[in-house]
Amino acid sequence: MSAADHMAAYLMQQTRQRVDFDALARAAEARDSSLATSPHRRGILADAARTLAVCGLASLPKGGDGWDHSAYPPLPHWVKRPPTSRPVSRQPSPRAYVEQLAFANSMRLTPADHALLGPVNTLLRDQPDAELVPLADRSYQLYGDEKHLRNIERHHLVTKGLLDLTRHLRARPTPAPLAMFELGPAPWLLIVENTAAFTSLREILGSWPHHDQVGWIAFGQGDHLIASLPTALASFRERNHPVDTVLLYADLDLDGLHCAQQAGRRARAAGLPPLQPANGLYQALLTQTPRARPPAATEEARAAAAWLPPSLAEPVVSLLTSGFVLRHEALPLPQLRSLLLPDADLLPQIRDTTDIGDRPHHSPS
Repeated sequence: MSAADHMAAYLMQQTRQRVDFDALARAAEARDSSLATSPHRRGILADAARTLAVCGLASLPKGGDGWDHSAYPPLPHWVKRPPTSRPVSRQPSPRAYVEQLAFANSMRLTPADHALLGPVNTLLRDQPDAELVPLADRSYQLYGDEKHLRNIERHHLVTKGLLDLTRHLRARPTPAPLAMFELGPAPWLLIVENTAAFTSLREILGSWPHHDQVGWIAFGQGDHLIASLPTALASFRERNHPVDTVLLYADLDLDGLHCAQQAGRRARAAGLPPLQPANGLYQALLTQTPRARPPAATEEARAAAAWLPPSLAEPVVSLLTSGFVLRHEALPLPQLRSLLLPDADLLPQIRDTTDIGDRPHHSPS
């Protein structure tokens, strides 16, 4: 069940017409323990609020005072249940679903599911071979809101393989492009997560004395990186400059490592070369002074660090479980510049681990 379904169930138990949105959020989190710590929490809650409104299960504040604008997207401070003197308005389910949505005729669907599938059913009935259009265009056409389908790939009907963007919605994602820069002709791409490290590495590689050793560099982080990775293929084609190696340099914390794993899966699905850790940069980062953070559970740390080779994974697990993390800023521009040696081939210095016994090591303290 989705967050909207959990909120709807909570609303049905209330007697007051006005219900604090914080209470609805807690009700959703009580049924889905991952929601409270999800980096997408605010977006999921905002989508759930809109779903309640579309289904007629609640009305949202109309004035700016009724909304929390402290972060994006804004969230309502409260919602109102429909008056008890009249029945709750719900999106009626179609009398029969078209063949492409036959699964819906035998499934027990929620009102929110029917609200999603109703317009899709009409589209497939009237335009079964509709041209594939950007997802935001289809969202506006079907629901009057270009953002309504923004997180559709996480909907339970999609993750179960029942609802398909191409076959059913006749739509395709159009993520913002990955910010890429072609610095030289070499067939590799280095993706950097943080702006400071990206700027430093772009400066170093842009002035590398052996131009033929340098390839692409890109900036991307979090959800944007994961969504935008497939757009790199268009840049390779447009410049007639394909790659056989894709490297990622992210923070050594749980968020950075989880992002790396998700990005790796997205790269495989898009047909890109396997996403590899920039081991040379990570190895140097591990010699720097970490910053304190709440300790990670051992199993969680091991699962996150599994993306790294064993020689780096073990010290990273020790770092995270000891209550420390390492961000890119711990390895600043002067040290990055001294790390990459012009008299040696560039790519192995970024990609491979080396003997760093002579380098200073800063243990967590």
